[in-house]
Amino acid sequence: MRILLGKGKSETYRLKFQKAKRSLKNILQKCTHLPALEPLLHDAPPNILKHVVGQFAKVLPHDSKARRVFVTTGGLKKVQEIKADPASALHEHITTINSCYPEEIVRYYSPGYSEQLLERVEQYQPVI
Repeated sequence: MRILLGKGKSETYRLKFQKAKRSLKNILQKCTHLPALEPLLHDAPPNILKHVVGQFAKVLPHDSKARRVFVTTGGLKKVQEIKADPASALHEHITTINSCYPEEIVRYYSPGYSEQLLERVEQYQPVI
């Protein structure tokens, strides 16, 4: 990971970078133990994040227990906070993850939802 985050300019560094990137991508694609990937949701740079989110998108549709854990550990909330270009693979992965949950759950964990609820409370007129 250190190599992937570094800024070396030499040919040797470039070769190490390519090898590290390829290795990490292969490891991520084989990892099905999602709790091991969860810290990367918070720390990984964007070029690695797309592979991490992609792995969640591969596993979550087929594992109901993992979907529950993903919500309770804050993974779904973190995914909702990711800004992704609509034409990107990352956006596709986020859409796949969101489709694993009821719409109200996704909305609840989306940024700004609590403010929307408070605004509705302020505008609500009780029937007495």
